[in-house]
Amino acid sequence: MERFVLRCRHKPVESTGVEPPTGFVRVEQGPASGVLLTPEPFDPSRSYPLFTVFHGAGRRDELLVKACRAEPDRRQAFFFVPRSVEPTWDLIVGSTPVDLEFLEYAWDLIYRRYPIDPEQQGLIGYSDGASYALSLALSNPGTFEAVMAWAAGFVVLDRSSLDSAGRKARIYLEYGTHDSLFPFEQIAIPMRENLLRAGYDVTFSVDEGGRHMPSGSFQGEALDWFFGGGS
Repeated sequence: MERFVLRCRHKPVESTGVEPPTGFVRVEQGPASGVLLTPEPFDPSRSYPLFTVFHGAGRRDELLVKACRAEPDRRQAFFFVPRSVEPTWDLIVGSTPVDLEFLEYAWDLIYRRYPIDPEQQGLIGYSDGASYALSLALSNPGTFEAVMAWAAGFVVLDRSSLDSAGRKARIYLEYGTHDSLFPFEQIAIPMRENLLRAGYDVTFSVDEGGRHMPSGSFQGEALDWFFGGGS
């Protein structure tokens, strides 16, 4: 897939006279879909963080929706959980950006309906979804404040973004030391070192004894890191 630079930008909420749906909100476009979880109620006079959460291969997005269900009220933030059209993300399985185009559609819709803070947008990803989140964040400097990645295997950088002067996202990485799919010494350590050399602010979390299964503490610790401004 050649393009990974987003064509949508944050915009103010549109005044339609109709209250947007809250709670569990389905977002759909053709074969693509996702779930937006909102605080209930939310205050239209303030701005909220937006986190987009990417599943790994196999599309077990329903588990992420369940894991995120209490977070909007707890964190006073919006959480969007998209589902890849294919068993994993378009960056990995195809040359047509079907998932990227849906993300552009969904984010544009969310911006127009809900008061999102453009300075507090974060990406959370697991395995293939972590690689996708990292690639999005690095290819779109200035768009995302931070990316939180569990077991990212690789990063793809859209070269057309290299001239952008936007701020670099903060990065939170976690890997298990006994991950047989992404061996710690061959994947985790080089990922950290390469990102540091590229000038990124990287926080590196080690799941001692962890395998290719997210630790139960990853999401909470990553969100605490985000809101704490940690590095």
